[in-house]
Amino acid sequence: MEDTADAQPAAGAEGEGVRERRNRELRQRVHLAALDLGERFGIGAVTVAQIATASGISRRSFFRHFGSKEEAVLAGHSRYLDAVASLPLEVDTAAGALGAIERLGDVVLELEGIPDLVEHRRVAALIAADPAIRAYAVAQDRVIADMLRDRLAEQLPQEELGALELVADLGVTIWRHGWVRWSAQAGSADDETPAQSHAAARRLFRELAGQATPG
Repeated sequence: MEDTADAQPAAGAEGEGVRERRNRELRQRVHLAALDLGERFGIGAVTVAQIATASGISRRSFFRHFGSKEEAVLAGHSRYLDAVASLPLEVDTAAGALGAIERLGDVVLELEGIPDLVEHRRVAALIAADPAIRAYAVAQDRVIADMLRDRLAEQLPQEELGALELVADLGVTIWRHGWVRWSAQAGSADDETPAQSHAAARRLFRELAGQATPG
């Protein structure tokens, strides 16, 4: 079986660029294979070995890039989690914490570019239809929110942890709704970019929050 992930490109700056491209392309190929198999059989009935075979790689190579078959289906979740873990998150006050999370998201959006809308909708449909994938997506959102909370707490040790957790939860929820808004478009030339959809979701949240009546 051909395993392109094990091929070693030339050394040096150009070689590093080739390696990164190959890894990105391989991850996308594995993601699409996992998505296709999940749609056809349900992810619970699919094995990592089947995904690896459909991708033209070994099982060992699969685990170099993904921790599970669910992670392969939800590759965007894992990229966002990696970004939350590694990108700068600078905040001075609790009032600015949500804005800091949104700025981190802006960096992720810039790095991601504009995804394929059809593929994005396929993932959303599988999340809605497959309980295993839906449970994994919810669990991943929880992991991301907890990571954001802990990173905020490192910089704002004087703030109540529960308040920071609430901000982190809101940040993840608004991020998810930005993608929901983008996915709901018709797919025409006049549609919003992901960045515009996320900005609109943020504005809507602030409008709703401003209309809320204190209890």
